[in-house]
Amino acid sequence: MLRLFGPATIVSVAYMDPGNFGSNIASGSLHGLDLLWVVWMASAVAMLLQYLSGKLGIVAGRSLVDLTLSRLSSRYARVAYSIPLIAVIIATDMAEFMGIALGLHLLFAIPLHIAAGLAVLDVLILLLASEKRGRLELLIGLLVVIIGLSYVVQLYIIAPEPSVVLEKSVSITLDEGKVFLAASILGATVMPHALILHGYLTAERWNGMREKVKRHTRETIVYLAVAAMINASLQIAAYGAFYTKGIEVVDMTEAYNTLIPLYGSLAAHAFGIAVLASGISSSLVSVVTGQKVVESIRGKGIAQWKVRLVVRMINMVPLFIALSIGMKSIDILVYSQVVLSLLLPFV
Repeated sequence: MLRLFGPATIVSVAYMDPGNFGSNIASGSLHGLDLLWVVWMASAVAMLLQYLSGKLGIVAGRSLVDLTLSRLSSRYARVAYSIPLIAVIIATDMAEFMGIALGLHLLFAIPLHIAAGLAVLDVLILLLASEKRGRLELLIGLLVVIIGLSYVVQLYIIAPEPSVVLEKSVSITLDEGKVFLAASILGATVMPHALILHGYLTAERWNGMREKVKRHTRETIVYLAVAAMINASLQIAAYGAFYTKGIEVVDMTEAYNTLIPLYGSLAAHAFGIAVLASGISSSLVSVVTGQKVVESIRGKGIAQWKVRLVVRMINMVPLFIALSIGMKSIDILVYSQVVLSLLLPFV
């Protein structure tokens, strides 16, 4: 079964993280399907860039980060280059952290502050999914299946109009009031840390094996196509469930609670399960990226759980502050993805 999964499996999870949930649910509930074209266009760009990053690892045997650092002779230049890389890891982890906390909050009615504290325990999940036992890809693949099935259930229950979905998929419009959410969708769909990670993974597995380029191409297209469809389904489900009924979703908890009277507990639980699975799976991916980047910068190895714990502790402070001042969970997710979109040109 492990043969079904490869580097693109891990990378694709980055395109189904809680930031996608926040961005697309906000967009779908506020603007209907006006920004659905952004999901499709950004997904196409992501496929191209992930293909290039992964191919770099196969042909050159080194990641984008390693190759760049090797060309920077000045210590100050290396430090200047490293700062945005660390910013990418921290901003990415904020969404994953929020996703796990939200999933626990929605499914088990745990207060969000407490759920955020419990979300730190995903470090233990990472240890159980040790790469040494070859189970990380399998676990991530199964979580992707859970996310996908959860949204198949939701779309079946909500049943949006197919003709509207098709029309909006090719209708490219963008006015000033939608630019912020469009940027958020872009940052959530073309993930900077995924572009960084792909070369690391292919270099480790297929270094110098040019015959693997075709497999890499095929896997990148297939898995990112699945991610694109799941991302689109997020916006489509929000459109069908909320926009068509005049409901503007201002918080993820509100989205969950609104689904119950409208479509029943099954749709709401499917939503909560998808959020939790998304948070856990994408968290595993972001910590692998963080480990690889830190190792490249330091020039020596470091344990994954140490990277996760440090980044998680850093993110706990702004997250608790944001929750304490009453900032909505959906806003935290959207803003974190805008930050990532601004970091994309650097990557």
